[in-house]
Amino acid sequence: MRTDTVSEDFRRFAPRFFARFFEVKSPHVGWRIETSEKLRGCAVMMLTAFIAGCAGYHPKPLDDNRLNESLAAPDRVALAREAARLRHPRLPPMTLDFSQPLTGEALGVIAVLASPDLQAFRAKEGVAQAQVFAAGLLPDPQLAVGLDHPLGGGGLVNAQNLGLSWDIARLITRQGDMRIANNQALQVRNDIAWQEWLVANQAALMGRRVAYLERQQAMAQQFSDIAAKLLEVARRNLREGNVKIDEVGLRQVAYLDARDRVLALARELQKARQDLNRVLGLLPGEIVSVATSRISLPASLPDPEALFAETRTARLDLAALRAGYDTQEARIYRAVLGQYPRFNLGLSEVRDTAGVRSQSIGISLDIPLFNSANRGVIAEAEATRDKLYAEYLARLYQTRADIATLIADLYRIGQEYEALVQQLPELERVERVLRAAVASGDTSLVNYETVRATLLDKQIKLLSLEQAAAEQEVALQLASGAPLAL
Repeated sequence: MRTDTVSEDFRRFAPRFFARFFEVKSPHVGWRIETSEKLRGCAVMMLTAFIAGCAGYHPKPLDDNRLNESLAAPDRVALAREAARLRHPRLPPMTLDFSQPLTGEALGVIAVLASPDLQAFRAKEGVAQAQVFAAGLLPDPQLAVGLDHPLGGGGLVNAQNLGLSWDIARLITRQGDMRIANNQALQVRNDIAWQEWLVANQAALMGRRVAYLERQQAMAQQFSDIAAKLLEVARRNLREGNVKIDEVGLRQVAYLDARDRVLALARELQKARQDLNRVLGLLPGEIVSVATSRISLPASLPDPEALFAETRTARLDLAALRAGYDTQEARIYRAVLGQYPRFNLGLSEVRDTAGVRSQSIGISLDIPLFNSANRGVIAEAEATRDKLYAEYLARLYQTRADIATLIADLYRIGQEYEALVQQLPELERVERVLRAAVASGDTSLVNYETVRATLLDKQIKLLSLEQAAAEQEVALQLASGAPLAL
């Protein structure tokens, strides 16, 4: 039987049942409830409202088919549609074109939309909104019904009482509860937006790493192919008796070194692609085409203190911590309100066994005897506020240190990069001269292979410095909390 059908039938039946309950006489004991029309109507109305507000149960099992659909690669058409209408405080909407190599910004948006970790993290926002809804609900009144049946004696009647009470103290703290829930919801939204910012920049960093490793592997492969051809020529010359065995050995060593470098870069590239696919929520075997834009090192880096001043208002995690601190302030205010005695207001109508009727109004108060003035709760709330203040201050210190370190690292990378750029033209010229000298027999092969291996190392190191600068730029953007124009 469907649960929603049962719930609907119960809603239709319950009001008539409870209305008759206050008038029908039991055939076994002879009890009969006789109440005033006002109290009886009030009781029936509350019970009817309670039944009408009941929610039905709808199961949502862990179905294998649904799980398999979720584990599949994201639909690229749907991703493009969602990217065009993205709403994020730091990431603008964009048009995704999967037929072209994807930029770091595009990879970041895809990661925000498709990352399984973010999808699980965003579920917290629903919980926070439910807490806001619950905090705004008014307290429910309480209905009490009692019957006393005399066991003997003439002239006695059934005694009965009907009472209605309401926790008025909840009305005083309701605004405080709503303030707490709203601040918690704001904290959760900022936490989610910060996690999305982290994942977007992580995807951009992984994309840059993949692009530069592809370039390094292509360069190493080019040198490996040249070394393989030279080795084959040396072996042919050895068979013809034109060269000695030591030249073939040098050519073979050069080829093996170049091949080892290609394989090492291939392993790094494969791992980088797997990391990128994991961030994007793609299947392990998928290959994403990444744009290979060259990163130019910034001529003038931002001032660390000025950037830190902007970061204090830009970083979403700091905004989340501020919202958490405001939440604790609201908790302290609510705890102070809780120092006053709780009280309930009640109305009742009673008939004793002699048939005498009476109506009364009553107020119940807590006696602050052991937990006077709610001191324990207030002390705990104030200590928690001090802890949150210390955590916020520590995050500020860490953020300032991270920004200063990243800018200093970029400066050192820039110096090393410029020095290497100045050295490479001369080294390339020497390599061309020695190559011609080896062909004419004017120099030894050992000298040429030493220079050629050094040139390959320097060229790959140059790409490594560009990669380090590109990754540090992303890290600095992440630490600043907003896009940077470097």
